[in-house]
Amino acid sequence: MSAFADQMLLKFLQEAFVDDLLKNQLGLPALFNLTYEVAEIEVKEIALTAVTHRQFQMPIFETIRTAGTEERILPPPPERIQLNRVQPRYGRLAWVDVFLEILLTTKVHDKIAPIEKITLVNLLEKLGAVASMNELRNKLKTLYPESVVAAFFKELRIGSVEEFKRRGNFFLEFVYKTPPAFDPNDPQNARSFRLNVCAQFQPELKIAEALQTAKLSRSIMENEKEFAEAFEGGEIKTPYAFVVIFPESAAADNAIPGLAAAQIKDGVKSLFAAEKMLAHFVTET
Repeated sequence: MSAFADQMLLKFLQEAFVDDLLKNQLGLPALFNLTYEVAEIEVKEIALTAVTHRQFQMPIFETIRTAGTEERILPPPPERIQLNRVQPRYGRLAWVDVFLEILLTTKVHDKIAPIEKITLVNLLEKLGAVASMNELRNKLKTLYPESVVAAFFKELRIGSVEEFKRRGNFFLEFVYKTPPAFDPNDPQNARSFRLNVCAQFQPELKIAEALQTAKLSRSIMENEKEFAEAFEGGEIKTPYAFVVIFPESAAADNAIPGLAAAQIKDGVKSLFAAEKMLAHFVTET
């Protein structure tokens, strides 16, 4: 264990350090977005309620799963046996230096608008008179994206205007009410979310090694426990938000030839962000 890792472990014992790291250095929205992908809601406010669980040097054991068949020809009669073998803690071992379970309090705006009315009309009545296939395509594009129109003709294999008319297609139109304005004081807009933050310390600027270690750890953890893939308002991308922490001194000028310290840090952060992780640099004391 390096001196940097030892120092970071002791810092994670300090409430003030953890609070500042999560809120100000990493940012709660960035951590939230690693785990959750909102679709039907908009997060307006987000706050740290508590660190509900903290574990240091958490081992992660991989389970070996074997599936297949075994055939026995002799002695007769022949047999075929289906095999499904599970061996917990027999696979690779990885480590999370600090595991934090945190509780977030948010205020969200529900973007789903209630339906006001639904109308059903014959598609030909909606389009009006059509004399040619080109005219038909152009009129359909005023109602649908071009990709939808192309798929429409491909799937239905329509070769003429007459064939289109014989199909008797209908046009459904949904009219939605205007969503209510966001009210921060409405208790229905208050939502709580849990985040699992996994921190790994890298004392040297070994970028490929750090990325491999983090991805292996995340992969093992995701495969060891079942987790919900959706929540009310969106999807769960991963139940574990990984943060790899480097010392500030590791990103010195020309630590990567031809790059200044600021360029190195920006590049490393962008690389980890592309893999749905955070990279962070801290000043040693």
